[in-house]
Amino acid sequence: MPTEQPCRRSRFKRTPTGKRVSLGARDLQILGWLYRHRYLSSSQLIAAVKPRSEKRFIERLGDLFHETGLINRPSAQWHRFDARYRPLTYELTAAGEQLLDQQDALPPRATTLSRRTGIGQFEHAVMIVDALFTVELMTRTTSGQRFVPVDEILDRAPEATRLAPNPLAVPVTLQPCPELPNLKRSWHTHIIPDGLYGIEYLADGEKRYRFWALECERTTPARRSNHRLSSVARKRAAYDALITSKAYRDHWGIPNLKLHLVEASKTERDGP
Repeated sequence: MPTEQPCRRSRFKRTPTGKRVSLGARDLQILGWLYRHRYLSSSQLIAAVKPRSEKRFIERLGDLFHETGLINRPSAQWHRFDARYRPLTYELTAAGEQLLDQQDALPPRATTLSRRTGIGQFEHAVMIVDALFTVELMTRTTSGQRFVPVDEILDRAPEATRLAPNPLAVPVTLQPCPELPNLKRSWHTHIIPDGLYGIEYLADGEKRYRFWALECERTTPARRSNHRLSSVARKRAAYDALITSKAYRDHWGIPNLKLHLVEASKTERDGP
């Protein structure tokens, strides 16, 4: 008699089979990483969790998606032309976050990205996460270093910043400069970095810190004729003004700041 072939679950939508899944410590670790970074691919989760068997780990991600509803595969990734061949990207569901909260296992977030992201914003969000995850993974494999996530920074920020609608929004005053030839007088505005992080260094038995504002650019033009329109040149000028004025000290309560700029066509890091 021919043997019955197991039902192949859909890659694109949740397809439960009724399989019973008992959650363990590694599952909570997976949920924690997704809460911390918002979006992570299966390959990134493998790099973070370091399972003994990558094949079984991929299968476990499938169980968590199809059977438990604790993690999701964001639909925006299916619009990529090579979606069928790329590692799947995962996110935490509200149920997954609730479970972590009940277990008192919510880690500090590395990004403040919200769940309300469209297709274009999804690609930008993934770019942000990729940059932050790469830095965190680097610190975890470097002796004497620790990644300082944005939640930890904001927890120690001044009260006015913590209570602000967007604690990452920082006021800045731009002055006429070569980067903005059409700016003729002082202009008061604000900047909101895509990410904010630090690295704790252990040197001679003492803890020292460096901090970076992350900006990820996919489609922003290098320059614009109107300084009120977003451009890479305007952002550079804004961060130059912020760093020169040291306003980040009063706003975020951090002792130093550098710009970490990532562009889609090339990577430029004024960072570690």
